Amino acid sequence: MNLTIGLVGCGRWGINHLRTLMSLKSIGRLGRVVVCDIDSTKLDALEADATYPSLTQMLKDEQLDGLAIVTPPNTHVALARQGLAHNLPLLVEKPLALDHETAVDFLTTLPNESVLVVGYILRHHHGIKRLLAADVQEVLGDLLSVRYDRQTVRARPPDARPISTLGVHALDLIAWLLGQTLSSGEVASKRETDDDAAVRLVFPSGQEGVFDVAWSAPEERRFLHLEGALGRATLDFGSGLISLETGQKIKTIQSAGHEALVEEWNHFLDHFNTPAKHIFPSVERLLDQSEWLNAHSAKDSV
Repeated sequence: MNLTIGLVGCGRWGINHLRTLMSLKSIGRLGRVVVCDIDSTKLDALEADATYPSLTQMLKDEQLDGLAIVTPPNTHVALARQGLAHNLPLLVEKPLALDHETAVDFLTTLPNESVLVVGYILRHHHGIKRLLAADVQEVLGDLLSVRYDRQTVRARPPDARPISTLGVHALDLIAWLLGQTLSSGEVASKRETDDDAAVRLVFPSGQEGVFDVAWSAPEERRFLHLEGALGRATLDFGSGLISLETGQKIKTIQSAGHEALVEEWNHFLDHFNTPAKHIFPSVERLLDQSEWLNAHSAKDSV
């Protein structure tokens, strides 16, 4: 495919996106990958077809087919609006906006036929897809609780908060897998410091969603625990291993597939030529999470 993709932002996660894009280019999925960052010192060593010091210049000089925004959250919406002015499909990292009113205004005024994918990468993880398969769902039965555990040895990035940076993945999975809106849940318990947070949500259905996230932890941990009426499952995101437990029986399943970031990009690219508007996750899900963060996360981290 002779597509030209623009990438805005070359921080730690932006470099991961660039690596994925160059890999997709090497197999013919893309034609050109161009990059911009306001820090010109980052551009010299990058492997890209062209580099720019600003999105404005890149939009002027390139005929882009799609745009990825991997910058600090407070810049997402303004940059996304520049892309929309050129009718470009957008992949925007999470969270979409720091301010709930900004998120509402942006999401409710998207032009018809817009393509917007927000970076909830775990939805594309092969382990999650395996958990949703019919044979696993049959073992679990009706889902009663979702618990997300994410600990990282990395230090907290400047201005980041644990709920709005690490916890948003948990919030997305909890609402999606339980089929609930976050706004309908009661916050039964909540703890948040600069480096860690733990939250327990209880929904009117009796279902529960729990997450525990932290920076500067002694070891890397990223697990998802599902409890159903009939059985339990634990996914290790790192290894892709799923442990299924029913009664006294324990079965291990090895999930397999492309890296989640590759799958996220494939999902994005697959919707370039669709005639209908494609927003992922849905506008309703994005607004629900934004509303919850506005009410329950530290105000400088929403």
